[in-house]
Amino acid sequence: MYFVSRESIKQSGITDPLVAQRLIERTFSQKAQGTAVGAQEVAMAAGAREAGAFYSLPAYLAEEGVAGLKWTSHVPHSDPSIPYTHPVVVLNELATGRPLALLEGELISGLRTGAVSATAIKTLERSKASSLFLCGSGFQASHQLRSIVPFMPELKEVHVWSRTMQHAEKLIENHADILGKRGIRSRVHTSLPERLDCAEVVVGATSASTPYLHADHFVQGHLYLHIGMRDIDVEAIESFDHIVCDDYEAGIPSSSQSLFGLARKTPEIGGKVTLLETLLAEPNPAIQRHSDRKIMFNAFGLSIFDLVLAHGALQRLLKQPESNVGQFDLSKERS
Repeated sequence: MYFVSRESIKQSGITDPLVAQRLIERTFSQKAQGTAVGAQEVAMAAGAREAGAFYSLPAYLAEEGVAGLKWTSHVPHSDPSIPYTHPVVVLNELATGRPLALLEGELISGLRTGAVSATAIKTLERSKASSLFLCGSGFQASHQLRSIVPFMPELKEVHVWSRTMQHAEKLIENHADILGKRGIRSRVHTSLPERLDCAEVVVGATSASTPYLHADHFVQGHLYLHIGMRDIDVEAIESFDHIVCDDYEAGIPSSSQSLFGLARKTPEIGGKVTLLETLLAEPNPAIQRHSDRKIMFNAFGLSIFDLVLAHGALQRLLKQPESNVGQFDLSKERS
């Protein structure tokens, strides 16, 4: 069984946004064909739910020949130096059931959300937008920026807002390489504008527990990518002409994302929903960003995408003669 660290995942080359996006787009097609399959997530609270919970997200990839599990914790605490979540990904051989690898999962999670957003941008935006507004400045926001920019060839301006202005400034500083290389201007907003009409694409990627984006923030021509849990309120969701999802039915039973809370109370909202895999197979100009409509993309987050990136990283590492991936025989008895 291989043990793959975050540093090894970086060494594999899977962090290249173009590489990650290709794997994710292919997996969307496999999902549509029924060869990339995820089961319902199982949540376990070891006490009061507000004290944190642990999540099991199993899946299998028939074409890659692996089954696996994303196992993660969401445990709040007061120490800012300790992450809120600690995911790992376990891979097994599908044919034999043999444990294959254990991989650090936080980086893979960030790559997944970024690559899914890049696929949504590629499909719904059609490479025309010149401006982006990013809400958030943390781990996920960073991955959004680095993953999306390569798929917006006409991008000229990036706007960033965060509850902590210094964090937003740091985010821009950390991405000066990809922005400066293309001459993309950046602006940090000290407060959230009442309308986000300074940008054509808006991304909500914060850990907010209370929605801060409302219907008045959005205008015709917006493509909104919802990456967080509760960045957007119900009235804003209802104002969109179309809603595109990586998955819809899986989130309805228990997800606390804004969209799924609305779906449980107002099932009719499902009439606006189209799956991204459907549009990848059959592009629909009516469900693409246009000046006379507002479109929302909602990322639920599926373990099939974590698995395909984990498997891709492992396969790339095993082909690199200089890689030093730890291996351990679990069945070998100690002498």
